[in-house]
Amino acid sequence: MLANERQNKIHEMLIKNGAVTTNDLVKKFRVSIETVRRDLLFMEQSKLLKRVHGGAVKAGEMIVLNKLDARVEENRDKKRELSEIAVKFINEGDIIGVDAGSTAILFAEALKENFSSLTVITHSLDVFEIIGKHRNFNVILCGGHFMKEENSFYGRLALDTVKNLHMQKCFVCPSAVSLKFGVCDYNQELVQIQQKFMECSDEVFFLADSGKFEKNALLKLCDMKPEHTYITDGGLSAELKNIYKENQIKVVTGEEK
Repeated sequence: MLANERQNKIHEMLIKNGAVTTNDLVKKFRVSIETVRRDLLFMEQSKLLKRVHGGAVKAGEMIVLNKLDARVEENRDKKRELSEIAVKFINEGDIIGVDAGSTAILFAEALKENFSSLTVITHSLDVFEIIGKHRNFNVILCGGHFMKEENSFYGRLALDTVKNLHMQKCFVCPSAVSLKFGVCDYNQELVQIQQKFMECSDEVFFLADSGKFEKNALLKLCDMKPEHTYITDGGLSAELKNIYKENQIKVVTGEEK
């Protein structure tokens, strides 16, 4: 098989699965690992992929940030699914931080349905309204300047509130996740709150539906790190899971924990 034919097939695999592993390509095409590496390097230079440890991922496209009301309905079932997975990492009585955004809204509903007693710290008015009247929840709303389009608070007052609190776990809901570009979002003011949540928490969990993986957004929160946990729905391809495993990234889907 000629190199361009092989590279076309690799490109087709990337479009379908989002990732390829070096070992799988060696076996599939019966070529040396050096040949595969040359193929991936050439394709990266052609902006068709991004090389990572153990293989390559599809060159990430930019996520389009729609209005909050529209985002709540986008992939609603997937967000509900990953929220039901995320609650399994929480114990009664935990002190947790919950981000703002459409995924956080579905996650808050799951918290209300699954727990009797929690302390919840949030900067989201939506999350507060969903769980604020729960009889045995202690809810701390980090107020400050109000961002109407995201129905959440930001700024120095909100940041000062968060930095004086300690959470056992925080659940951050980014717009995009990728090995090459990290965990990303769009709003600088809200990114600052997300980063402060992460600083003040023992454990960090990212909640993102499978459509947000190997995509990009404007601002970087942090790199993908082995010490963080990434929770998504069952739509993530086996190839992407393998690439993340190769890079010691913990991704949880379905009944895994």
